[in-house]
Formats: sequence, structure tokens, C-alpha cells
Amino acid sequence: MDSLSKKVLITGINGFTGKYLSDHFSSQGHDVFGIVNNKNTSEKNIFSCNLLEKEKLSQIINEIQPDIVIHLAAISFVGHPVTEDFYTVNVIGTQNLLEAVKTHCAANIEKVILASSATVYGNQSHYELSESMCPNPNNHYGISKLAMEQMAKNYFEALPIIITRPFNYTAPGQDINFVIPKITKAFKEKSKTIELGNINVFREYNSIDFVTECYYKLATSDYRSEIVNICSGNTYSLEEVLDLSSKITHHTLEVLVNPNFVRKNEIFKLSGDPTKLYTMIDLGNKKFDLQETLSLFL
Repeated sequence: MDSLSKKVLITGINGFTGKYLSDHFSSQGHDVFGIVNNKNTSEKNIFSCNLLEKEKLSQIINEIQPDIVIHLAAISFVGHPVTEDFYTVNVIGTQNLLEAVKTHCAANIEKVILASSATVYGNQSHYELSESMCPNPNNHYGISKLAMEQMAKNYFEALPIIITRPFNYTAPGQDINFVIPKITKAFKEKSKTIELGNINVFREYNSIDFVTECYYKLATSDYRSEIVNICSGNTYSLEEVLDLSSKITHHTLEVLVNPNFVRKNEIFKLSGDPTKLYTMIDLGNKKFDLQETLSLFL
């Protein structure tokens, strides 16, 4: 794929990831467009549309004629109260988008990236999760994302699709309900205590720069009909996160274990296998360091 300026359409552009991706593609000289589920938007190149509004969505795709589509919009909060929304938005909404792209710009589209989730793996017998494993999601969000993946395979011949399975990542702007924003907020405010669950579990906490670089390289690659982890394989315990935050701020706080935050049958260590990702893209010598990420918060 050549490096000339492209029209890049990002659904969910006003979300946590969408804002960073928009900035990244813009910085590389591309024209960025967005779709948001917000009737009050008046920003340039941003279109208001619910993914279930098929005709309106189709008109927008026809008007923009994107070269690259990155589909982030989804119901992603696991505790979302209306179960059906996971399936109508995450599966049917995605199908509506793919159908619109296929109808109006199949001849010229260069890449469609669909954001799935590492939650499709569910509980596995191995700590390191690879794309070759059989998915085993255990909540409606994960199940809906797996259903989205399966549905999207029907469009593999017609469209140059890559499905991504992102593992944990973080940056300023992420919702305070997530653990890294919660911990860094406590240190920033010099709190005396913080309530957490099990701090001896290991997870990936990748930087948003790592994630946006992966998306950019995949979007401008020649690969298609692939499912790939967005992961580094680098894991940290919450205890390490707390120690690094203390080192940066020179502040210490007491960790109170709240039984309500301790999940039953919690997996001790969860990381992705980045082997396939690193065969598809080259990130060069760039370092994506947890201490650097925490410093952005603190």
C-alpha cells in the first residue's frame, strides 16, 4: 500500500482509543473522518450516526469514500445493563458497516480493521494466549465480539479485513473505572489509602502509543483476512504498578483489599502471544515502557 494521503474513517472516534488514533493518522498526513453516536456533533469531518441506522450509515460511507476504515465503535462496558445491545450494536451494527463499505467502495477500499477483544479467549489453560487457541468467552461482551468475528468472515473475500484482538492498554483519558487511572489518581492526589482487589495478578498494561502504532502499521500493510493480537507479551503485577507509581511521585499509600473487587477464579497471569503480530508489522526499535506510561498520568 502506498504512503500517499488517505481518507481514514474511524467509528467511535470520540472514544478513548479513537481520539489517539485520529491524532496519529492526522500526524502522518492522512484525512481523518469519524462517526459518532452523538446528535450534537458539529465538528468538521465528524458524522453523527447510530450503526443501526442502515440507510444513514450507507449514505455517509458513500459520501466519504474512505480508503481505510477502522471500526472501534461498540458496547464495551462488560456491566452494560441491556444485554441485547451487545449483539445489536457489536454484531448487527458491524454488519451494517461492512455491507455499506461493500456496496459503495469495495473496488477502492484498501483496509478495514475491526476491533474485537482479547476477552474472546475467556478462560484458557495457558497464560499466554495465541490466535491458534479456541476462543472461550465467558461474558456477553466477549461472546458478542466472537460473534462479530464470525460474521465478518463472510466478508473476507469481498473486503480487505483485519480483525484485531487488543489486550489491556492505557493512557490519560481512560475512564477512572479502569485500574491504572484509578491507581495513578490516588497517587496524584496523595491519597493515604486505595481499595483494590488482588494485586498479585499479572496483566499487560500497554501504552496507547504502542496500540496506535500497531493499528497504523496494520492499516497500511498488505495483509487481509487475518485475526491478530494487539499485545506485547509484557506483563506486570499491580504490585509493580504501585511500586513504580510510588517511585515516580515519592508518595506511599496503603492498599486495602476490598473483597468486592476480588473476582472469583481470577486468572493469575494473562498475556498475549505477539509472535503473529511481529511477523506482520515491524515496530523498529521503539520502546513502550510502563514507567513512561505511568509518568504521563503522574
